[in-house]
Amino acid sequence: MSLICDTGPLGRHEIVISESLSTKEAHKALFCFDDGAYQVVEEGLFDALQKSASDGALKIHVSGGWEWMLCLALWKEGRPARGEVFFLLKTLGLSDDDLRPFTSSDCNDIFHYLYYGQRFDVLRRLCTKAKKASETKIVHAGSIRINCHLVAEETRQIVASSL
Repeated sequence: MSLICDTGPLGRHEIVISESLSTKEAHKALFCFDDGAYQVVEEGLFDALQKSASDGALKIHVSGGWEWMLCLALWKEGRPARGEVFFLLKTLGLSDDDLRPFTSSDCNDIFHYLYYGQRFDVLRRLCTKAKKASETKIVHAGSIRINCHLVAEETRQIVASSL
């Protein structure tokens, strides 16, 4: 049984914006939406969110990787600066000691530290922050619910969610 309700030519009540085919498949493995509910958007995430809201979606799922969730939480297109990421992660519960090993490494390494260190609490808080930022920035946000799902590239599975 599909969880999707068509709204007619303007779109669907519930849609999924995915970063890639692998993040789409990770979402689909858990939620079993039909293919018509999915949009794979490698670039232009913020435009896709706004367009979906304007087209009448009532619930939007965002399924993406670490950088996508960081961009949503910071509400910033393009790769966020290290300082922005560190500040965000501190608000999500990491300490200076947690972040110190990453001062000269790629910010993507922090995901591996959190994932393999089983800091799923921080990953869930990131998804929740991305959800809240999206719902406050999107026009018509009062009537639209957004759920964010973080997919680990290595396992191709959702490892944290705002649900």
